[in-house]
Formats: sequence, structure tokens, C-alpha cells
Amino acid sequence: MEKYIIGLDSGTSGIKAVLFNTKGEEIMKQGFPLTAVCEQENWFEEDLNEIWEKAVCSVQAITKKFGGDSITGIGITAQGDGAWLIDEKGEPVRRGCCFCDGRGHEEFEQWSADGTARTVFEQSGTRIFTGNQPCVIKWLDRQEPESLKNAKYIMHLKDALFYRLTGQATTDVTDQSLIFLNMETGAYSRELFEAYGLLEYMEKYPEVKPCIENYARIRKDMASLLGLNEEVIVSGGPMDVAACAIGAGVLETGECCSIMGTAALHEMVVSEPCRDSVYAGMTVFHGCSQKWLRLMASLAGTPNLEWFLGLFGSQFETEAQELGLSLYEYAQQLAGSVPIGSAGVLYHPYLLAGGERAPFTNPDARASFTGLSVRNTKADLLRAVYEGVAYAMRDCYDHMPGEIKKITVCGGGSASDMWCQMFADVLGKKVVTVQGGELGAKGAALTNMVIQGVYSSLKEAALCTVHENKSYMPDMKRHVEYEMYFELYQATYRGLEKSWKLRWKQTCDKKDCMLE
Repeated sequence: MEKYIIGLDSGTSGIKAVLFNTKGEEIMKQGFPLTAVCEQENWFEEDLNEIWEKAVCSVQAITKKFGGDSITGIGITAQGDGAWLIDEKGEPVRRGCCFCDGRGHEEFEQWSADGTARTVFEQSGTRIFTGNQPCVIKWLDRQEPESLKNAKYIMHLKDALFYRLTGQATTDVTDQSLIFLNMETGAYSRELFEAYGLLEYMEKYPEVKPCIENYARIRKDMASLLGLNEEVIVSGGPMDVAACAIGAGVLETGECCSIMGTAALHEMVVSEPCRDSVYAGMTVFHGCSQKWLRLMASLAGTPNLEWFLGLFGSQFETEAQELGLSLYEYAQQLAGSVPIGSAGVLYHPYLLAGGERAPFTNPDARASFTGLSVRNTKADLLRAVYEGVAYAMRDCYDHMPGEIKKITVCGGGSASDMWCQMFADVLGKKVVTVQGGELGAKGAALTNMVIQGVYSSLKEAALCTVHENKSYMPDMKRHVEYEMYFELYQATYRGLEKSWKLRWKQTCDKKDCMLE
């Protein structure tokens, strides 16, 4: 009987279950949107119980239609960073804080000023950011100590889901890279906990394992609930950035992957950790042995386009319908009608609560249009949004520590031919996409297949299941033109830094800075 594996992927905007065969082909999927709770401007939370309920519904939709007898595994991946506190009964102590949360602003400022951030970077290869777990936990220690007192475990999201499915409280090296591990050994670093002043909470962290060792059989009651057999193997990890790299076949040193989702995660495979001096971004374990990922984990992702289309939604939709196009097809056509440079308009895509975290780290950063005049149209602004995200990508790749051998684009943004060609032109590099739309879920499923012995290694799994879809060659004449605007893009955001700081002090540096 052929085996099938479910990849369960809980992102920021939604959760989905994807059924794969052992060739890595998507058979079916079911997903649901998730609700963000933003009680203050720089807070971004989600409810674990909502996520769990929608995870159950997603898996049940597959087993009801496909049957559960031939499903032998569930591989879990999810958004990284943030913090999810679990009590003695396995219930959430409070809503989870997501990776783009900015409440740890004071902690970030203090650690940046007193040298802690630099010390941590030298040990971990990761520059502290407000959404990293140390900042969130330190904030909770200061503002909600009772939440930490009531927590039996401090987890990442995929670990909380793994715990519910298996009853096992463990984590893997990819999530815990941010920022608690010795990056050579994969073991917890007491020195890092001490640096943050969080040593008293070290005992609340679950056992950390390599990705392919972090698995257990499903609980009997969970198997019954989900319509699965009791022999199903559940694997926890890798986290989303590493799972996408595996699902995209990005495994060798110098290969790069850009995940264009809620965040824009640009990563390069490196053969040694913490060997460069680029004081930006993150370093995490790759799922593959003796490989790491150097990340420029920008927050400048696809929500910028979704936000803009939402502002003009009804008008855009009416015009699209008149042309027989979908909203996104029409947006590409409209943006494509505007020349490079968006008629003088620049957009800086820092919409999320945490500001920006790579290649510069500034929780005060906020999105803006500059260069507007009375002659500009909504089409100019729309193209400026596309270009702004592409410039943010270029900014990140300019800070990568090594030679770029290949760039694979995945995530929702990879579905846009116009955007992918723009990425290639702005970068001056060939860009490729691969077959399949759910590469994070695929990476988690491939990890599960290796655990089950379907493949001998993640490298073999990727070689057998990952196939190129499209390639986009850069137009070097357009690249030269984009260079001029990219220079302006950088100069403009550097000039805005004082304004961002002043804005924070005047509007947000208050305990009761609540959203209306």
C-alpha cells in the first residue's frame, strides 16, 4: 500500500494541512485563515486554541475525503520566533506572541545599548529583534510575571501543536536557534540565558533534538479524533524557514531561498555558523546535517500588496471584472503598465508591528510613500508597492556573507510572474521557482519521510521530489535602471530613521498606547 504523509503548516495568516505522496506531489489540501489580535500598535498575537481547532478541521477534511488508513505520518512546521506558554494541563496560559510582535521594544533598546545584542550575535549569529523569544519573555518577566509562573513550558508554535498530538514536550534545533543554542553543538547555551537575565526560566524549555530525531507516535485519542490510525508518526520541525529550504531543494552551500509570505525571508545555506561579521539577520540550523541557514529575515512581505489592494478593493475588483481578470491578474497588469521608478514614487514596506529586522534592525520603522505629486495615479502607487518589496529583497541579498549560487523564490509572492521577473531584474540574478505551492508543508513532510525510512536523507528526498517550475533571467538594462532607484530607496529610509524614533516617542512610548 502506498504511503501518504500530511504536512501541517501554521503560518501567520493561516494554517493548512497538505497531503503528499512519497514522490512529494500534492494530493489535496485544506486550510483556514487565522485571526490576529493587535490590542496595541506594536502587539501581534494569535490564539493557540483557534489554531488547534483549525488544525483539527484541516486534517479531518483530508481524512474524511481521502481516508486515513494509508496516511503514515504528519510533519509539522510553523512560524518561528514569538512565544507560546503552555500550562500543566497542556492549555495555553495566554495568547501566543508572534514573530512580528514588537512589545519587546524596551528590551531591544536596552540590549542594543549595553552591548548584550552584540555579545549574543557573536555567539549565535543572530541579531536580537523584538519578536525573538528572549525579548518577548523578558517583557513578560517585566509586565506579566504571573504568565511565566503559570507556564510549565515555553514553546514555539510547532512544538505546542506537536505536544497536543503526541503528549511529548520537545523542540528541535531550527526553532531553538533563535536564540538559545550553542550553534556548533545544538545544545542549550547557559551563557545565552544568563546574558538575557532569563536563567531562572531555562528549566521551562523543552528538550531540544535534531530535526530527524524529533518525532513520536500520535496519541490514541488524537488518532481517533482525526480519523487516523494509531501508528502514525508525528514529527516536529523544522521551523518554516528551514522547511521551505528543504521543500525547495535549497541544500548546498551558496544556494538561496526567498520565502515571500507574511514576512520576506531571504536565506543562504552556509557550511559553518557564526563565521561572518555582517551584523544583521539570523543564523539557524538547517535540517540537513552540518548545514546552517544565514537569514536576512525582513518583515517586508506580501501583506504590503494585500493592504494596498484592500484600500482600493472595490474599485480594483470592478475594473478587474470588466476585463475578465482576477484581482491579482489585474494588479499585475496595472502595475506592469507603469515604467520602472513608479513615476517618482517610492514605497518602504515596513507595515508590520515589529518594524524591520533585516538587513537593518529597527522596531520603530514604519511604511511610507515618498515622492508623491498631484500627477501620480493609483497605478503608480501600486507599482511602487511591488518595487518596494523588491528593493527590500535586494537590500537583504546585498548583506549575504557569501557568493550567491542560486535563488529560489517560494511563498505566495512566487505565484506572480511579474513580481518574479522584477526580483530577477532588481537583483541582477537568475531567479527560479519550483513545482508545488506548499513548500513549507512539503519540507516538513519530507522530513517525516526520512524519519520513516522512505528516503535515506533529506538530500535524497529533495533530489527525488523537487523539480524546477519556471526560471526568470535578469534584463540587465532594466537592472541598471533599477540601481538608480535602489540607491534612492536606501538613502530615503536612512533619512527617515530620526522621524521613526520621534514618532515612537510621541505616539507609542506609553503603557496605554492602544489602537482605536
